[in-house]
Amino acid sequence: MPSKNTKTISNAALVKQIVDNFNLAYFAFDPINNRFTHLQEAMGSLTGLSLARIQQAPASLLAAIHPDDREFVREQYQKLLEEKTGLQNVEFRTVLPNQEVKWLNVAAALLKDKAGNTFIGGYAEDITDTKAYLHNLLKFNSKKNSTLEILSHDLAAPFGNIEGISGIIRKLISSRGDESLQKLLDLVEEDARRGSTMISDFINNEFLESSQVVLNKERVDLVEKIKIMVDNYQKREELVNKQFIFQVPESPVFLYLDVMKFMQVINNLFSNAIKFTTDQGKIALSLEEKATSVLVTVADNGIGIPEELQPYLFDKFTKARREGIRGEKTVGMGMSIIKTIVELHQGRIWFESQENVGTTFFIEIPKE
Repeated sequence: MPSKNTKTISNAALVKQIVDNFNLAYFAFDPINNRFTHLQEAMGSLTGLSLARIQQAPASLLAAIHPDDREFVREQYQKLLEEKTGLQNVEFRTVLPNQEVKWLNVAAALLKDKAGNTFIGGYAEDITDTKAYLHNLLKFNSKKNSTLEILSHDLAAPFGNIEGISGIIRKLISSRGDESLQKLLDLVEEDARRGSTMISDFINNEFLESSQVVLNKERVDLVEKIKIMVDNYQKREELVNKQFIFQVPESPVFLYLDVMKFMQVINNLFSNAIKFTTDQGKIALSLEEKATSVLVTVADNGIGIPEELQPYLFDKFTKARREGIRGEKTVGMGMSIIKTIVELHQGRIWFESQENVGTTFFIEIPKE
């Protein structure tokens, strides 16, 4: 039983308290008369506009949206009106008067009141902190991947040299029949093989663990994400004696992607290009926006893929697997997983390769 001091509040007031506490901006909009019939106070902090301003001029909301996202928001609004299907996880940015940028997530649906009038009901929430967290996570994940790949490439040569030199020394001392030296060489060779395999297995497991088939897609600027990855490689060009070239549009290119998995695909193609391109070689990544799709290419002027192996490249546990130029190991499943992830995005992947000329991989992802 409530105490005598407990105040009784209406259901509407209770709902308002709950909504305000979670900082959700609920709204109801009449598209026929172009006016808001309900608007939560939190909408002001999300857009930088007063509620009075929004109610007097609903179009002012569009002006508060980031210029790169306005057309996207218009398309989503028309889609809601024409297809009469609810919208979930519509993410876009607003720019406040002080130039602060906020990320919003909006959900909306067409509803009818008791009188049969149609209106749009939904809510907006601030996801700026979540977006910042994911951006930093992707940034550091990309840095980790590029560092691991370059480390693997850089250490493959010394481990290979150790094994090779050990073999030469073994031949030189074999005539002496010194079992103690033979045992020491066995230990050296085994440690070299173990070190090389351990690095390779770690990198391959990183890729396998990140390639689970469930996608978590969001609207992302692919240009921005690729720049982060390539920048990490370009800072380390001298470590692998390769030149990294980056060609993308100046303006953003938005796609719905599971960005972690998709960028792991691009990174893996980049890693393969490093493994099969000789010193002073070139590796180029480009992005082209088409009318209904986006084309990403990763090209190198390396040793190419032998013609007899090309038909099997995307097979699971493919017989096309081979070591890199410096003896870098391969798991044999990499290209199969890459193809799976691309196809889960309703895309396609193919390649062109010629021995001693180079290889180019193409990934085409449709716009949604």
